[in-house]
Amino acid sequence: AFIDRLVEVSARIKVGEFDADPQPFMGSVISAEAAEKLLAAQASLLEKGGKSLLEMKSLKSGTGLLSPGIVDATGLDVTDEEFFGPLLKVYRYKSFDDALALANDTHYGLSAGILTDDRKLYERLVEEVRAGIVNWNRPLTGASSAAPFGGVGASGNHRPSAYYAADYCAWPMASLEAGKSEMPESLAPGLNFD
Repeated sequence: AFIDRLVEVSARIKVGEFDADPQPFMGSVISAEAAEKLLAAQASLLEKGGKSLLEMKSLKSGTGLLSPGIVDATGLDVTDEEFFGPLLKVYRYKSFDDALALANDTHYGLSAGILTDDRKLYERLVEEVRAGIVNWNRPLTGASSAAPFGGVGASGNHRPSAYYAADYCAWPMASLEAGKSEMPESLAPGLNFD
């Protein structure tokens, strides 16, 4: 049910030029070339057996405007690669141990999160995942520059920052926590979850 809902609301995300009216939720990736690389990455995932749950498409030729894409990559043997654009890989798992192994099977380690009412699962995630931002029932995007940030692998900027950087530099990890997942009071422009 969660994946179905994710696909449904992702398909309604408004994408457009920075000065569009009404205001979009997101604009283009950095260049038309970057957009082509993302489309090629999606095609590669599909060629290797991935299942398209939401096809990422070019919205305007010669630009970096792309619609969001979601690919089920469960069981695929793919290169460990970050995508800087609206392309999400989804992996299905049987147990928390399987999910944790998937999360740690990367040389990046920027962020990890869990949506659950079970605090013990979150506490285990904090202890066992290799990530610089570990959140419980909170988004992984929009990290505050006032919070510690760094990452533990090949991701991030490798420069611990924020007011309390000296206090967390032994293991550069920060978290946002909530006992349950709730919708924000208001959504950003270009989002519609009705």
